[in-house]
Amino acid sequence: MKKKGKLSILSILIIIIVILIAKHSLLLHKEIKTIKPPTIENRQLGNMSVYKWVTVRDLAARHNIREEDIFKALEIKPEKGDEHIPIRALLKKYNKNPQYIKSNLRKIIKTHRNIEGIRYE
Repeated sequence: MKKKGKLSILSILIIIIVILIAKHSLLLHKEIKTIKPPTIENRQLGNMSVYKWVTVRDLAARHNIREEDIFKALEIKPEKGDEHIPIRALLKKYNKNPQYIKSNLRKIIKTHRNIEGIRYE
């Protein structure tokens, strides 16, 4: 095969590859544009809330609060090992109302922040 034949085959391959790359790039760009950032209306607050999977021990360490205070806010008399159980499981175990518990946790965390003098804005 002569140089012109080889050059024409390579040129055709390059054109095909460029077209395929452009096509995939456009498809990817369209898919990315369809993704909307989460808003308050479309967030999944139900099972995605942090208080559903975090344990009492993690929460106490994170906010520098005693575990006993958290159990008081949850209105639970803890058994041995309850500090390692996720809060969601504790709510089921002790048959507690999730909204009431969530508001109590927010109150104790906010109160503790105010006591320490930490300002979050």
